Amino acid sequence: MKTWKKRTLCICAVLLMGAPFSMAVTAGGPPLKDNACSSCHKDYTPLMPKVHPDVGKGAACMSCHAPDPAKQDATKFSTAVHKVHQNGKAKLECSACHAL
Repeated sequence: MKTWKKRTLCICAVLLMGAPFSMAVTAGGPPLKDNACSSCHKDYTPLMPKVHPDVGKGAACMSCHAPDPAKQDATKFSTAVHKVHQNGKAKLECSACHAL
């Protein structure tokens, strides 16, 4: 077998074997920083919908709204949070919340 064919096969094998690992590591997007929400939000009460259970002033959002690490799909919560923080009045960079 010619050298270029061997190289191509090796590269394909490495990419195929690495794909599941990289998907598992990046599921749900880049990891959040510690206390990503509370670094800006000291009281969550004004942010909550009226039907949301009372969380007091310090409950972390991600304690209930963490994405499923087995899926790469965005959750309803993450979609809403990104819409408000990127396209809303805040217009934050990803690194404001995510450890990149």
